[in-house]
Amino acid sequence: MLAPMPGAKDSPRCLIVDDHPVVRAGVRAVLEQAFGDSKITDAATLEEASESLNGEPPDVVIVDPWRVGVDVGEVVGKLRGALKAPIVVFTSDGGARLLSEALKAGVKGYVRKDSPSEDLIRAIEAARVGEFYVDPGLSSTIVLDEGDRTLSARQREILQMLADGMQTDAVAQKLGLSTETVRTHTKRILAKLDASTRTQAVAIGIRHGLIE
Repeated sequence: MLAPMPGAKDSPRCLIVDDHPVVRAGVRAVLEQAFGDSKITDAATLEEASESLNGEPPDVVIVDPWRVGVDVGEVVGKLRGALKAPIVVFTSDGGARLLSEALKAGVKGYVRKDSPSEDLIRAIEAARVGEFYVDPGLSSTIVLDEGDRTLSARQREILQMLADGMQTDAVAQKLGLSTETVRTHTKRILAKLDASTRTQAVAIGIRHGLIE
């Protein structure tokens, strides 16, 4: 059994959403082995998921968006809006486009179904303490185009400071810039990395060796 990450609860409440009963049973077995007395609920559809929770929101949602819907952004948006819980994508598709769509939608983890079960557990543990995890076998598929997506030295510097936990005001003071200038740089960084949040930008930057 894997040890929980620092700061994680011992027994997370997990919701599995996948239209394939064998997959749901397999994920449930993995979670029960890893977390022991964890409260686990599973559902075949988004509607069934909402009905099965009985007013007890999960700590983490594990979902294959392309098995329960067409648009990953719509699926993730509905789950986040209804449950206010971090989402881990668990799917058979590891294509760069779909991975990019999931990251833009705001998921906290992305793991392929043919990966070791430890990767799914790590993603769940990361998600419930506010961290971010992408299956190591998929990190190379996050493609950054050349040209306008290449970060400047200043942008890398700012991204590194954000990764170190510094806020906009602190970054501005450290670099001798105005806070508005730092905000502008941050917006451009997010645009270049195709990220919707700072957390996603930092995760992508680390995966690609742009920052440490």
